[in-house]
Amino acid sequence: MIRAWLDGLVFSSLWLAAGAGALVAAASHAMGIATSPAALGLAVSGTLVVYNVDRLRDTSRDRLTSPARTAFVSAHRGQLTTLCGLAAVASLYFGASAGVRASMVLLPALALGLLHRRLKSFEWAKTLYITSAWACVVVGLPAALDPGAADIPWVTAILAASIAANAIASNVRDREAGAARVGQQRALSVARGVAGLGVALGALAPSPASALLPVPLLTLAALVGFRPTERFGLVAVDGALLLGAAVSIAWSG
Repeated sequence: MIRAWLDGLVFSSLWLAAGAGALVAAASHAMGIATSPAALGLAVSGTLVVYNVDRLRDTSRDRLTSPARTAFVSAHRGQLTTLCGLAAVASLYFGASAGVRASMVLLPALALGLLHRRLKSFEWAKTLYITSAWACVVVGLPAALDPGAADIPWVTAILAASIAANAIASNVRDREAGAARVGQQRALSVARGVAGLGVALGALAPSPASALLPVPLLTLAALVGFRPTERFGLVAVDGALLLGAAVSIAWSG
């Protein structure tokens, strides 16, 4: 029963969307600004749209790397399409609430997200564009909505290192992109090194940006205990971003 519920959360991208929302809140705290409901809503709804569109369109390729998730998507295609549609409507609402400036920040992330199916085969470029898109959403969006945001370079660097490490680990699990060329162990070592860089940045950052330290720290912990299985990657590695952001918010709050 518990596993079925967890599979539903993870395979529907609700788990990942919760992580995006938590990172927006954590980044906002770290920049010394209030969490914008519009930024939070856009992060969650936009993540649901982008990732579910990719899952629904690319079942043939995903079946090779994520068979359990693909089976869930195939069995719940109607529900996921409805979820995607509702999330798209929510994105339009929150986008209108956020205004033109926020929309301009999100355009690159939206373009990269919708082109994910075509771009994800380009070796290390996959890590770069995923990191850039997520950084636009979780840091750029709240910063654009509040001119009082501080320590933006520190916040961006800490979270970008965490997200990049997560993306590389995803490539290791799926045997895709650069990981397929250099080998899983070497790619995993790179991911750990990038997460370690995030830990160092979090330790050196001024307050309140230093409160983001749990995000790269828990990402590194997940990578130290890494297992190249589908559920470990989707639950533990992605969950490290969610849990790290939650700990960061509690720490800074």
